[in-house]
Amino acid sequence: MSFYIPDYELEKIIEEDINPLDLTSQIMKLDRFNAKLAYKARHDMVLCCTEEAERICKILGLEVISYKRTGSYVKEGEVFFEAKGRADNVHLAWKSVLRLLEGYCGMATRTYEFVTLARKYNENINVVTTRKNLAGTKKPTIKAIVAGGAYPHRLGLSETILIFDEHLAFVDGDEELKYVLKEMKANALEKKIGIEVDNFETGIKYVKMGFDYIQLDKVDSKTVEKFVKAAKEITPNITIVAAGGITIQNIAEYAKTGVEVIVTSALYFGKAADIKTIIEKID
Repeated sequence: MSFYIPDYELEKIIEEDINPLDLTSQIMKLDRFNAKLAYKARHDMVLCCTEEAERICKILGLEVISYKRTGSYVKEGEVFFEAKGRADNVHLAWKSVLRLLEGYCGMATRTYEFVTLARKYNENINVVTTRKNLAGTKKPTIKAIVAGGAYPHRLGLSETILIFDEHLAFVDGDEELKYVLKEMKANALEKKIGIEVDNFETGIKYVKMGFDYIQLDKVDSKTVEKFVKAAKEITPNITIVAAGGITIQNIAEYAKTGVEVIVTSALYFGKAADIKTIIEKID
C-alpha cells in the first residue's frame, strides 16, 4: 500500500505508553535476557498498520523477523508478526504495538465486512468514509479503511466541491444558485460539483439544475431507490450518493437501491480486533 505515516506520529504512540521508563522491567533487570515478541489473531481479521508496528519495533531496538502486510486477511490462530531483541525492549514495544494493531485491524476488518456485504447486492458500489474520524487519527484511520476496501469521501475541504445547507444560507434563492453553479463549473473544470439534500423533491430540482452529483442525507432506502430511478431518467450520467445513518445493519437495504456511492462514518467506531501477544525468552 502506498501510504506514509511519519516517525514523529509513531513516537507519540510510544511516548504515551512509556514516558520515559518501564519501571517493572528496570527493577527486574530484564536487559540481561533476550526475548521474542509475536502477535496472533484470536479471530479472522484484516491487518492494518503492521508496517508501522515494524517501525516502532525498530525505533525501540528490536529486529523484526517477519510480518504480514496491511490488507492481508488472516485466520484465527495465525501468527502474523514476529520480532526479537533484548527483553526490556520487547516489553517497551509490547503495548504500543498492540494498541496500534488492535485499533486499526479492528477498523480494517469492520470495513471489509461492510464493503463485502454492500457488494453482495451491488458489485460496483463505492463505499467511502466521512471526515468525522476521531481528531488526530486521520492517517492510520484512512489506512485502515483503505485496507478494508473503502476509500475516503473527502480527505479535506480542498479536495472536492460539495454544497451543504450551510453554504446555501449565503445564496439568495434558486436563480442565484444557478448563477453560482455556472461560475463554479467555469472555475473548477476538472471537478464534479455536488449538493446535499434531505428530500426527494429538492433533489430532483437540483438534478434539473445541472449538478454533477446529488448526496441524499438521512433519506430512507425506499425513497433513495425511487430517487435514483427518477434522477437517471432526467440525467442518465448523474451520480447519486447516499449518506447519513448507514450502518452494517442497514447497508443491504441501501446497496439494493442503485446508488453508486455510500458515505458512512460507522466504520470508524466499534470493537477493536482481539490479538494475543506472545513473549518468550530466547537464547
